[in-house]
Amino acid sequence: MTATDWQALRRHLLRFAQIQLPDYPDLIEDLVQETLLAAHAQQDDFQGQAQFQTWVFGILKNKIKDFLRSQQRWQKVWQDSPKENQLDELFGEQFANNGHWHANCDLADWSRHEPNNLLKEKQFLQTLQLCLYGLPENTARVFMMREILDLDAREIQEKCELSASHYHVLMHRAREALRQCLQIKWFNHLS
Repeated sequence: MTATDWQALRRHLLRFAQIQLPDYPDLIEDLVQETLLAAHAQQDDFQGQAQFQTWVFGILKNKIKDFLRSQQRWQKVWQDSPKENQLDELFGEQFANNGHWHANCDLADWSRHEPNNLLKEKQFLQTLQLCLYGLPENTARVFMMREILDLDAREIQEKCELSASHYHVLMHRAREALRQCLQIKWFNHLS
């Protein structure tokens, strides 16, 4: 990897860590630095079973999980934000009071796109990352804790002081916002 590649990777690692640990800016720098040092030192051991960037993110992911699990209690994650309120408005436009889609809501047919092929495409992953970073910070944090850090739902609820229903609302909002973002930024361009 070139110095430019390492710098770009560092920026992506920092952004990911900032979403997970917004109250620990100094720790974020340390974890990213430790991750890059470990990746550089173990670069010869990299077996190529995944992309190099994915492997390095795995190192950071484990460092973040270790830190989070070492804490007695995480700070409360949820705080209302303008972006959260925008999601509420968006859902109000798309769902009826009974929770079903409005008849005039434009749903894409994603079934024609083979998921395994999409995941292999670098451009899709970059678009997904862009969509993740566009989520409201608290929603992104909870979603990434579950889907990327692979933490158990109960653990997230307990540590973040979320009720089960609030947790499920956040996960639903995240998935729906990602679906909409991918619809606009990815699937509409494939048609």
